[in-house]
Amino acid sequence: MRFSAQQPPEVDNYPLLLTLFSEAELAQQFINQYHTTATPRLATSSAVTLRLSELEGRRLAVPKPGLTSEQTADLLRGYHRLQRRQNHLDEHVCYQMAQLAPALSVEDRALLFALLWGEDSALTETWRRLALALQHLGNVEQVLAPASLVVDSFLLPAEGFLIPAGPEAAPEQADVMVCPLAGSLPGSHLSLPQNDLAQLCAEVVFTLSQPSALPKVDLLDIPPQRLTWYTTRLQPDTLLVCNAVNERSEVQPAGKALSWWVDHTQSPGHSALPGLVWAITPFDARFTLGTSLDEGVQRLVGSPGKRWGTLQALDSRNMHRLLEWLIDALNTPRREQRITALRNELDARTVALFRRFSDAQQVTPQQARQQAEDLVRALQARATQHGNLLASLVPSRDALQQRWLQHQQQHQPRPEGFALEIDLFAENTEHELPQSDAISYARAVHQLWVNHLRLLGHRREAAHQFGLESIQLQALCDVLIVASYRLNVPMMLERSMQSGESGLELDISRASTVLGDFIAWLGYASVPVADRPASRVNKGQTVFAPPAQADISRRLTKLGEQPTRGNASYVYDWLVALYARATENIGYQNPLDINEKQRQTLLKLLG
Repeated sequence: MRFSAQQPPEVDNYPLLLTLFSEAELAQQFINQYHTTATPRLATSSAVTLRLSELEGRRLAVPKPGLTSEQTADLLRGYHRLQRRQNHLDEHVCYQMAQLAPALSVEDRALLFALLWGEDSALTETWRRLALALQHLGNVEQVLAPASLVVDSFLLPAEGFLIPAGPEAAPEQADVMVCPLAGSLPGSHLSLPQNDLAQLCAEVVFTLSQPSALPKVDLLDIPPQRLTWYTTRLQPDTLLVCNAVNERSEVQPAGKALSWWVDHTQSPGHSALPGLVWAITPFDARFTLGTSLDEGVQRLVGSPGKRWGTLQALDSRNMHRLLEWLIDALNTPRREQRITALRNELDARTVALFRRFSDAQQVTPQQARQQAEDLVRALQARATQHGNLLASLVPSRDALQQRWLQHQQQHQPRPEGFALEIDLFAENTEHELPQSDAISYARAVHQLWVNHLRLLGHRREAAHQFGLESIQLQALCDVLIVASYRLNVPMMLERSMQSGESGLELDISRASTVLGDFIAWLGYASVPVADRPASRVNKGQTVFAPPAQADISRRLTKLGEQPTRGNASYVYDWLVALYARATENIGYQNPLDINEKQRQTLLKLLG
């Protein structure tokens, strides 16, 4: 509920202003609801790929209103927040889903989104019904509704909308007349079931009849299950919490939700006042129950005084101080400062995302060598994590399998004739055939691997896992990607695929072997031993040189002077080889890279 001094558009007998969920937001609510169950069924990339291939043939010529690619991408990000990293859908599957969903009918969207809530038939049917109701309303964001939804004829609270009806009450099946708002302009009155309206309603806005002590400030009463919805809208400016949890099992979810709210809505250092505040009132559990579980939530949020603070509101004197603090914290300049800080942070992340293009011509060879040396030193300090690091640099067999299945589906022959989709009522009668960017599975695997490294380099949690900074992990991934083009890894994959029979398991094994060997030996497995860089750990030898073998014709009477340390030798040889590849990459430009004109256009956009 929102209590606001701002007046809604005036329409007789429609004083209530309701904010509605969009189709994607409805789906997110159902996903959240389903994944609170004990054993939710997770969506897999293979299942989503299969469903996408089934629905691709039902793509509409004109996208259906109510859903955009951006909203679908946000929905998938919300789904991934609920899952462990290893259960995330592949990025290319998410991209295909975001591109296809807006071009599907409501019924087909329901089939696609159902995978995200375990194909629960009841949830799927409910989402489909509510999405059709949204389309009936014109996909508006807000509607005006009668006061009878919240009060009865005696001005007492009415059950069935804001207040759930008692178990003995019959389910309310009455229809409600509402007035959709297109912007701020009232439209034609429409009718829909009250139960559907209650499920579509994200927020009820009550207009204050008296001036507020906090001018131009809305007061929100946020149920726990609505916090995610407000977080995605960067609301509220300040979040007051009293008794965050009632049971110990709620500590972990509440801590994660509040921590995500702070990360998403509060830019570090933009204000000395924390946006998350625990208000200690007479109704605090430590007074009413003698104990409080909120300390566990506060530990999960972290950094007291910076990420969260406390205020006392125990008596009238404390309330006066609380009001003074709120007046100071909630004002237009502070809100603009917060939004500006968030925008600047987003701009900085965008610039960092394209830094490899914008900085390519600005780094001198000497600076590039120094950066390579710094990278090797950072990896050397984390040598104990070397095995895990190398394993993370290769895509999983499941990802290779999904790419193989997708490649097979894309290259299946399609029937001619009526399989061609033409909009007979479009003004432009020219029909453009879809352009097919047919590439071999080997090239598709290389693209998958490059995308895997790009995404890995921008995962802060992955860098933290290996004891690296994000920029160091990005630099490592960049060295490997450039070296793969320079050493023609795509052609290595092509030759491997042509070396015998073809099939799912064979092709996946070949692709995994080629990529694994390239990561393990950095391309030096095919280089003569004498032409490799000198080893820094095995003096007088080159990197990855096989150890000297004992002569079978001679009897071993004593151990060698130098003990063999296989693991250490390999790790340090790998670091030397990485430095060599990084220095060889200096000045290399792939023919498919952006040209200088495109680079200047990018710099202008980022500027």
